[in-house]
Amino acid sequence: MRGSSLARSVALAACVLLAGCTRAEPPQPTPVAEHYRLIADSATYPLMRGLTDAYMESVNPYARFTIEQGAPDRVAERLRSGQVLLGATSLVPPAPQGLKWWLADLALDGVAVIVHAENPIDRLTLPDLRDIFAGVRNTWADYGEDELGNIEVAVREEGDGTRAIFDRVVMGDQRLTFDALVMPSAETMLNFVTLRPGAIGYAPSASALGRRSGAAGPNVKVLALDGVLLTSDKLMSGEYPLVRTLNLVSLYEPQGELRNFVAWALGPQGKAIAESLGYATFQ
Repeated sequence: MRGSSLARSVALAACVLLAGCTRAEPPQPTPVAEHYRLIADSATYPLMRGLTDAYMESVNPYARFTIEQGAPDRVAERLRSGQVLLGATSLVPPAPQGLKWWLADLALDGVAVIVHAENPIDRLTLPDLRDIFAGVRNTWADYGEDELGNIEVAVREEGDGTRAIFDRVVMGDQRLTFDALVMPSAETMLNFVTLRPGAIGYAPSASALGRRSGAAGPNVKVLALDGVLLTSDKLMSGEYPLVRTLNLVSLYEPQGELRNFVAWALGPQGKAIAESLGYATFQ
């Protein structure tokens, strides 16, 4: 009897001691920031910047993205070397020999034909543009605006995606005027046309319309082409003549957190951000 009483006393004391203690929580893993290097051309850079910023803010604050800007051939070079895992481009470059690109349709973008904000002209036809950029017509007097003087033609450099679609749709086999001034970036193009009353050029629609978060619209006028205004609806319907698909591109299908980002960017939240920046999205 005495032995059983002693055992009960020891058990009761152990319960009292345990009741006064708290069970230690298992240690939680410390979140580790993951860094991803991406590359985008001038047409897709504002969109990729907007998407990655929103993803870090609303989905995964530990994901870190650095976005390099470069022409489509630079996108291909960086992907082939493995220095970046994901690119975005308006002009899909040739794939490395023996390989195929992984591609995903990201959004639709237009090429905006732009003139100085005070230029009275608000529309041109594609044949008008061909004549202007070929140098066949080189004064605004040809279009009823004598006071504007000579037409100053500005183009992007060869290999740029915006120039590629302009040359294909507008110029065809017509040679560009030797007087054309080559602009190294969309921002340079916008600044040039903003400052030169006689200038005409072109730029990605999202940049030309100034639909970037926190950015004021550039002081340029976007022309209607063949009577069609540049709007998201006209891009989707194909009525606007200078429209192109923007693609995500990689050597391999993205995996891990990068795969999560791509799925989010192509989903409803990513589409809403694209539309807010002036791009059209696929339904």
